[in-house]
Amino acid sequence: MVLYSAYPGSPFSTSFYLRQTLKYLAEQEGRTLFTIKSVTLGCSQTVLNPDGKAVADVVEVTMRSSTIGTNTVDLQFFYDPYDWSFPPDLIIHGSSIKPSLSDIGLDDSWNHEDPANLKKVLGKLARIIQHGERQRVATCDNERIQVEYSCLQDVEDMDCCLIPGVNEPTKVRDKESAKNIVLFWLMYDVVSSPVLAKIQFLISSLVPNDVTAVQSKIEALSPFDFPDLVQSIPDIGKQETIVTFIERVSEKITDHFEKLARARRLRKEFMEKLTATFRSSLLECDASGHRFAAFLFTVPKEKSRPEAAAIVTFQVSDSFPDEYPKMVFSAPILPSDSYASTPAPEVVPIHRYNPRWDAERIIREIW
Repeated sequence: MVLYSAYPGSPFSTSFYLRQTLKYLAEQEGRTLFTIKSVTLGCSQTVLNPDGKAVADVVEVTMRSSTIGTNTVDLQFFYDPYDWSFPPDLIIHGSSIKPSLSDIGLDDSWNHEDPANLKKVLGKLARIIQHGERQRVATCDNERIQVEYSCLQDVEDMDCCLIPGVNEPTKVRDKESAKNIVLFWLMYDVVSSPVLAKIQFLISSLVPNDVTAVQSKIEALSPFDFPDLVQSIPDIGKQETIVTFIERVSEKITDHFEKLARARRLRKEFMEKLTATFRSSLLECDASGHRFAAFLFTVPKEKSRPEAAAIVTFQVSDSFPDEYPKMVFSAPILPSDSYASTPAPEVVPIHRYNPRWDAERIIREIW
């Protein structure tokens, strides 16, 4: 017995098998070579579920893949609504490569109970297209492209493609202005953060070994707290190789994270020393981020001077120790018969400071 239910955003009902496949595909799409733009359901046959609602038997997947440049590939999977154990038929639009059904697993190896079946098909199709595009780039009649490809061909997470016949927008569209675009994508980890490097070469289809322009873009593939860092990386130089560019990018990102790690370590040392020195006056502190600590200091009453108190908050930024700690004075509100307005908090500058001092010296100079 086949169970049917409504699918969100679709007027059709779906079988249990198809619903599981779509759910798994939505969860796993980021792990395939393809970037899935949209998945829609269709109905090619008038097959109704027990409630009289049309059953979806067509899955249309629109994808943009790094292996095929900026073009899209549209896939139509036609299922048999009378027997969901059969592998679907496939029609491919937008790709010159037409693999056989057996090449991509739409044959006797199809397991309809496996929720990853459609994802596996897309993965096999991606590898076939990737292989074809690599061969086109490898045989490109341009010395620079051949050198770049020979250095990158063994990199597993590298995609490339050649888009022929691209005209420069500022020139008349004719054979004289025809250009080819060669694209390289490389995925690699920098300090455990996946990064995608996109490099584009604009080459002439008529002038031997011509490289008209080179562009690059760096994208973080995971939640990244420092987008300005990625955006600040200079583009690849026209004569700079991709390998050298990747090394430069990796070094810049690594140096940045190493500085952050050093700043965190020194900030922790300073705050731990500060709270230990004035533990009896401690009100609160940031025990995890080590960014601030507040203390209540009192001055005993004397003959000519009433008792006084002040809350002193030390704030440490990410730029510590290059930037000195901020020291903020504020007056506490104490129980009284009448309340007078308290002065606004005051930032007291630290005049004697050297970022090379250790935590103990900084505290001694501040005190």
